Amino acid sequence: MNIFLTGATGFVGAELIKSLSKDAQKHFYILYRSEQKKTLLLEKLDPQFHSRIHFIHGDITNEFCGVNDQVISNLPQMDKFYHLAALVKFNFELANELYQINYIGTKHALDLAERLHTKHFIYVSTAYTVGEKNKAEETLHSLESPTHNPYEATKIRAEHIVAQRETMATSIIRPAIVIGDSKTGEADSNFTLYGFMKALKVFKRKIERQHDNKIYRLFGNASHTSNFVPVDYVVDVLTVASDYAENHKIYHATNNHPPSNEFIFQTIKKHLDFQQLEVAPLSEINTITDDERVLNSFIDVFAPYFSKSIEFNDDNTAAMMQKAGQSTLKLSEDTLDMIIGKYFNK
Repeated sequence: MNIFLTGATGFVGAELIKSLSKDAQKHFYILYRSEQKKTLLLEKLDPQFHSRIHFIHGDITNEFCGVNDQVISNLPQMDKFYHLAALVKFNFELANELYQINYIGTKHALDLAERLHTKHFIYVSTAYTVGEKNKAEETLHSLESPTHNPYEATKIRAEHIVAQRETMATSIIRPAIVIGDSKTGEADSNFTLYGFMKALKVFKRKIERQHDNKIYRLFGNASHTSNFVPVDYVVDVLTVASDYAENHKIYHATNNHPPSNEFIFQTIKKHLDFQQLEVAPLSEINTITDDERVLNSFIDVFAPYFSKSIEFNDDNTAAMMQKAGQSTLKLSEDTLDMIIGKYFNK
């Protein structure tokens, strides 16, 4: 089986290759942009798999992902094409870059997949294409759906062009907030929860330099939940999708029992050893101090994800996992405590 991947040099992509490569019949064709990331990926993979790894230099922001006609003509037909490459940033000033990478990049990946006569295109989107709604079904969201940021908006648009492509089978996988491995705690610490925790670490160091003993409040709703999914569960869903995902279906890689924000904040506070940190309801925002305004500004791009609870239907995923003899996610508080602690204690 021939499998093409974009975004494979990232954390999820590397773990996916490890999982898929257990089948000795699979060969991997990996689009890469950076020689450094290519080398790092090879270092993560068992040398016995290296002979089945084939690298293709390119960039998803270019037509056909920057792969020229000669290279394309020398590549075999692809059984699966995993499109993982994306920019995971929520800042409004990055709207154009998000559009080019997440939307135009997906169009280029689809076009390349067609040129490679791909049988099945698997697009890794995000559960947060749900936008401002409180419930998400495993169906396409309207292009007019209100969103919190340009990241969500570009992913909705990308989902639609994937679903409209009729020259090959297409499936969409929507992970929620990806965190560390449920067994080791290892994670890509560059975005989402880890960006939030990094901002708190920076603020704590600032306070320590000032020898300040005041209490600082984060404003949010502690009773709401945040939908965290360990990277190994996301990889399990993507691996099972290789054999069992159906054409024109969407699958949520989400958590049916998400942790409360209260538990998350208290666990972060414990491992960060930041006893001056407290969580206050949004109803008290009119009492915010200047220093607290600085603290909350560090994390304002994450605020929409801590301000409400979202219900994700995952019936399609449950049925797909059952076919493979697997179940959907059961994330315990002890496991989440370990994953958060791994970040602060590394």
